[in-house]
Amino acid sequence: MASIASLSGTPTLGNVNSAPPFSFKSSSAVRGDYGSKPAVSALQNPTLHNNVPESMVNSTARSPLFVRPFHRGFEKGYSEGDLLFVKRGDERAVGQHHVVANLCVLNYLLRTETNSNKQLKYSSIRAIQEDWNYFGILNNDMDTGSKWQRLLNVNVRGRSRVARLWQPVRGNLRRGDVLWIGFVFREGKDKIQAIPDPSGVRHPIDRGVGFFEAVPLMDCCPDFKKAVFKLPVGIVSQVTLKKPHPSSLAGALHVSETSKLLERIEVLMRI
Repeated sequence: MASIASLSGTPTLGNVNSAPPFSFKSSSAVRGDYGSKPAVSALQNPTLHNNVPESMVNSTARSPLFVRPFHRGFEKGYSEGDLLFVKRGDERAVGQHHVVANLCVLNYLLRTETNSNKQLKYSSIRAIQEDWNYFGILNNDMDTGSKWQRLLNVNVRGRSRVARLWQPVRGNLRRGDVLWIGFVFREGKDKIQAIPDPSGVRHPIDRGVGFFEAVPLMDCCPDFKKAVFKLPVGIVSQVTLKKPHPSSLAGALHVSETSKLLERIEVLMRI
């Protein structure tokens, strides 16, 4: 029997088997742990890497995202499963902080933001595409200990849980269904509309004022053909037979708390 002393020695670099292709090597340049909570730049440059000979199955890629606060604190209502959009070319994105909107906040900005001429800023799909990019699905909040900013962990590829914003016209949502987000132009009404903002407070929209709205789409739904621009979210992987109520789906486009109450389903992103 080997003695305890024979088990001592200098640790190796982590080679399990030095004969290719079955060598497992860890990085030899592993640095010390962070003295405090890591910044975004540190998270994007890991100090430890691994190489494995087998194919990676069902892998999920995530990316950290620092969120700038809104004046009314809309970002505090973001929750796991939210679709996130990032404003492009924001001159205030100093130190990798970004203006980030979930679906409810994006729809609020699309129908309320104005330019210097007091005209609706996003009156064309080109204006939306120039300002906003779809980023991914919120996985969790990486708490920074600050009440002024949020560091979010966002799924950008692979498996992810997402709010069940989609429902076919007939039947149930099934595995293999393709889910989309599309931008549909809503014609102005002949009467004043009152649409809630992300916190649930209703705001009036003047008569005859049309606006773009980001809506969940499936190829079986009427809005699919009306959409001026569409982007794929993912393919359904796991879902239950429970159907969401139509009023909950409608409210989830505008109010973050309503979206938070929706069931979460599993999708495969960018495969």
